[in-house]
Amino acid sequence: MSHGVLATGASVAGKPGVGSDEAAAVRAYASVGLYALLLASAYYLSARLGLAFRFANSQVSIIWPSNAVMLSALLLAPPRRWWLVMVACGLAHVAAMAGAIPPWRIAWQLCANAAFVLTTAFALRWFSVVPMHLESRRQVFVFTVVAFASPVVFSLTTPSFIRSLLGVEPSYSPGVNYLRTTLSNATGMLLVVPVVVLSARRWPTRLMEMSRRRIAEAALMTLSLLAVGLVVFTTGPEIARYPSLLLWIIPPLLWAAVRFGPVGTSTSLLVVAVLSVWGTARQLGPFVLRADDDQVLSLQLFWIVLSQPAMLLAAVIREREQTEQAFNDQRNQLAHVTRVATVGEMSGALAHELRQPLMSILANAQAAQHLLAREPGNVASLNEMLQDIVQQDRQAALVISRVRSFQRGGESPFEMLAMESVVRDALALARSAMVISGVDVQLHAPAGLPRVRGDPVQLLQVMVNLIVNSCEAMDARTGVDRRLNLRLSSNGTGHLHVSVSDSGAGLPASGEDRVFQPFFTTKSKGLGLGLAVCRSIATAHRGRLWGENNPEGGATFHLLLPTDPGHAEHTTVRRDS
Repeated sequence: MSHGVLATGASVAGKPGVGSDEAAAVRAYASVGLYALLLASAYYLSARLGLAFRFANSQVSIIWPSNAVMLSALLLAPPRRWWLVMVACGLAHVAAMAGAIPPWRIAWQLCANAAFVLTTAFALRWFSVVPMHLESRRQVFVFTVVAFASPVVFSLTTPSFIRSLLGVEPSYSPGVNYLRTTLSNATGMLLVVPVVVLSARRWPTRLMEMSRRRIAEAALMTLSLLAVGLVVFTTGPEIARYPSLLLWIIPPLLWAAVRFGPVGTSTSLLVVAVLSVWGTARQLGPFVLRADDDQVLSLQLFWIVLSQPAMLLAAVIREREQTEQAFNDQRNQLAHVTRVATVGEMSGALAHELRQPLMSILANAQAAQHLLAREPGNVASLNEMLQDIVQQDRQAALVISRVRSFQRGGESPFEMLAMESVVRDALALARSAMVISGVDVQLHAPAGLPRVRGDPVQLLQVMVNLIVNSCEAMDARTGVDRRLNLRLSSNGTGHLHVSVSDSGAGLPASGEDRVFQPFFTTKSKGLGLGLAVCRSIATAHRGRLWGENNPEGGATFHLLLPTDPGHAEHTTVRRDS
């Protein structure tokens, strides 16, 4: 339900007589009513839960989740719809508190809670925490500060603090009431808001996108968290003598932070809070040896100390993943640029390769025209010419298809590849360059070579670049045999070795690695990026690329790729077109 739906419903309602408009208005108002009912129900249940968690002889709860529910609704809704959130939560608050506290206290709470939650929502929007994702350290830090700062300020306006300050409620001192109210609201926001907001924004979509293996891992992580939580928080009072058992809860939280990000971490923290409250209420777990007041304070401090490192760890990991993804996107964009540049450098050779089939097609078409003019009934000769035209057209289409495949963008998943096929495709794509340079090519590829996991287009780019560079290096020399040797072999250490050896001018003396530096080139019109990008592609495939001079002249480039799938990336590589 969006504000646009509300506006549409209100406008079409004023046009009687239009059946479809009236039906749309009814659906819009029904959506509004359903949203308000669900929100009011959630607030009512959280308020009743908060009442059940009140301190003895006090109106303050251990954790007050209803304000967190209202704040979550404000963060998920546009400001123009906040009035609906406030009305629904206000009515639910009256219904939940009726009979439990006096009417004047209900009115006081309504005003104080509304001011508190609205101010907190405005503060989070002001500091750019909306939309909330908690995938950066800054957002986690700002949210934590606001989650504590707002209760610190607005706890001074609560009935429990004011009345204890005036001596009307002397059960607890003003300082104790202030501390309890502050921690009650702060822990509610820290534990409830991230779960509600992140789940509403991201979890449905990500759940549909998760693989079965990922879902199984999430289920296993949840079961381990529940098992550890039940042991730590719901075992008999004797376990309270071993507070170090609380450390058992850390491994499942680390698992959630590393593998499932802020959504999994915040959900796990809420599960830990529920189990700890449940166990302590039944006089079980590690917190029961203390007095009642100390039990509650220990619980609240335990949640605070546990939640912040876990959420920060999840944010740091997400930041690192996003940085790596941005780096990969930039590398792939650069790789695409160099592929296009390579095609541009080969344009002359490609034009030469396309010229032959096109000239043949033209000659056959003209011959067919003359034959039809002289001998209209000579079907056999016409059929032979047409077959030749089809064959030459397929040859030209194959050349164009190779070029388009080489420079295409989009997404390409890593897959198991026969490197021999990649090398042969590279030779076919660079054939015109080899013909113009007069290069004699020899390919040595024994049968039974292991496969590698990689991006077929990017590995094709590496091989085309190495082959074209070798041809250009030999083209600049005269009086030498122009030989290009490509050799594939398995070195027995879980790697496939591909070598490209030429008889050209070789690499710069005492600086063989300089050719892989960006913008270093020995060509008059080169970009100096080809080999640098090729090395980055090899590194992304968990491999190596290096070059060396041959003793008899020329240079050899070596590409080493892992054949074990566990050593290669099982991800999707994005190539921007």
